[in-house]
Amino acid sequence: MQNNEQRIKQIEKEFIKLGIIDAVPMMMIALGLHTKFSGGEPLFEFLKDDAVVNSLFVIAAPVVLWCMYRSVKLAIERKRIDASVKNSR
Repeated sequence: MQNNEQRIKQIEKEFIKLGIIDAVPMMMIALGLHTKFSGGEPLFEFLKDDAVVNSLFVIAAPVVLWCMYRSVKLAIERKRIDASVKNSR
């Protein structure tokens, strides 16, 4: 029981870490999408170059996908722990 509670706390900390890691690539993707589809002037001068905008996607997408993968794995583990605690009562 104690072990499950400790693991749940670890999972919650890991979710917070993933949220922090995921914030920067999500902003990169948002900047890239805004630049691609807004039709007006980009927010920053360096975004006028299409290679830079495409690089934002290439760099950010794998990090976001990794964070999503880790989040799903942690959520499944958390659900399994919650179910085992519920069944043991």
